[in-house]
Amino acid sequence: MLKRALQNLQQGLDLFFLDALHPDLGNKYYKLSANLEAICNSSNQTVVSFGGAWSNHLLALARLGREYGLNTVGIVRGERADALSATLQDAEALGMRLLFITRASYQQKQTMQFRQQLEAELGEFALLPEGGSNQLAVQGCTQIIRDLANHKAEYDTLILPVGTGGTIAGCVQGADRPCEIIGISVLKGAHSLDQQVTGLIETTPDQVQWKILHDYHMGGYAKCPPALTQFVRQAEQQWNVLLDPVYTGKALMATLQLRAAGVLAGKKVVFVHTGGLQGRRGFSALG
Repeated sequence: MLKRALQNLQQGLDLFFLDALHPDLGNKYYKLSANLEAICNSSNQTVVSFGGAWSNHLLALARLGREYGLNTVGIVRGERADALSATLQDAEALGMRLLFITRASYQQKQTMQFRQQLEAELGEFALLPEGGSNQLAVQGCTQIIRDLANHKAEYDTLILPVGTGGTIAGCVQGADRPCEIIGISVLKGAHSLDQQVTGLIETTPDQVQWKILHDYHMGGYAKCPPALTQFVRQAEQQWNVLLDPVYTGKALMATLQLRAAGVLAGKKVVFVHTGGLQGRRGFSALG
C-alpha cells in the first residue's frame, strides 16, 4: 500500500514513510544497522535483546541479524504460550532463538546477575537494550534527516511516535535546519523519557527545539480503545494509509488533534511514519 516515501495528507501536513525506504523494518533499520555493523567487527557472533510477544524490535533484529550473518537470541517477557504470536513465529522462522522468562525475571534483566546467567547459558554475546535505543542507534537515526532531505521534504516541524527514545534523539542530533521536533509518547506516565532522550543526544544543533508530549497514550502501551481503532480504520479507508495502533496510530491521531486545536497553525509539518505495521496482527479488530 505504501507507494512512495513522502505523501501529502492535508495542506501543511506530509507523511514520511520509513517502511517505504526499508520494508518491514521502518525505524528499526536505522536503530539496528550501526549496532550490527559494530558487532560484526567484534569477536561476537551472537546478539541478544529483549521484547514482548509482538515486538517490532525482536522481529527486526531477527531479520537484520540473519542478513549480517549473526546469531540472534530474543529474551521474551512471559512464559511461552501454547501458540506463539505471529511475530514470534516469524522471528523463529528467521533463525532467532527465543528464551522465555517470567515477568518477574524480566524486571531484573539489567542486573549483573541476570547477565552472568545468560553468559553461562549462551557464552559470549553482545547485548542490545529493549527497543534498541543506544548511542549507535542514535547515530543511525540521524540518517532519517538525510533521507528527508533526499526526498526534498519541506518542514519546520517533525512529529513522530516515541517508545524508547532513540529515533527522536537521532532526528534531533541530525537536524539540518531550524525546526521543532515533537515526540508523542505511547507510554502512560513515562515522563522519564525526557531525561532519557536528553542523555542519548550528544549535541543539539542551534535553533532546534524538541519536546515529548505525554497526554496522547490512549490508556497506555498497546492499549487500543474504540476511538483509536476507528481512527486507524478511517486512515486506511479515507487516505489509503496503514497505521498500527501502538505507535503510528496514536501519534498521527495526536498530530491531527494538535492541528485542529491550532497548536501547529502556520507550520509545515512532516509526520514520520516509523513503521511497525506487523504489530497490527495483534489486534483482532484490525485483522
